[in-house]
Amino acid sequence: MDDITKIENFIFCKSQDDWALNTVQYDWILEYLDEKWDKKKYRDYIVNFLLIHFCCRNNDLDCIIVTQTEFEKYKNIEARENYLIIMNDGTIQWIRDNYKTNRTLIALSYNIDEYRFIDAVKETHKNQKFLFENAEERIDRSSIGRVIQNATYKKLGQSLYFNIAKKKFKNDAKKLLEIAKSRPVGLRNVVY
Repeated sequence: MDDITKIENFIFCKSQDDWALNTVQYDWILEYLDEKWDKKKYRDYIVNFLLIHFCCRNNDLDCIIVTQTEFEKYKNIEARENYLIIMNDGTIQWIRDNYKTNRTLIALSYNIDEYRFIDAVKETHKNQKFLFENAEERIDRSSIGRVIQNATYKKLGQSLYFNIAKKKFKNDAKKLLEIAKSRPVGLRNVVY
């Protein structure tokens, strides 16, 4: 690819990002989430739910899906992994121990009790062990970004979801702090 083509591609991508930030509404993504649920696209529902509600990054979604009983055999393994655990009490525990800044932080854990999310994880678990797999094999981490982008509204991807959420909650300090903690990034990255 020559330099002119690279510059043209950058300008096109930049204008797409500007379009998304100035046009796409947070509520449209929530409607898209509902659409994924209605069409029984459970993996896409899980992806969009976590991206829009937790503003996470792509690799945070590289999860092993297990029941609470199955998790017992994983919890003493040295490897850092992310889990969606179907808990005995009916909730989902999302453990993130393999994420961008995990070298300096501890594992992040969230209990999710939204009924559609719980059902989507349970339905996905019936057929697969990993959130992203192909023929029972885990998809290579380098391919996950493309899979996630294809699952998002208008193929916006995780970074634009993050920016759309920041824009939606720009005047809500409490929500911006939650976003900073769940991404995790410094508050400055969320406010500006």
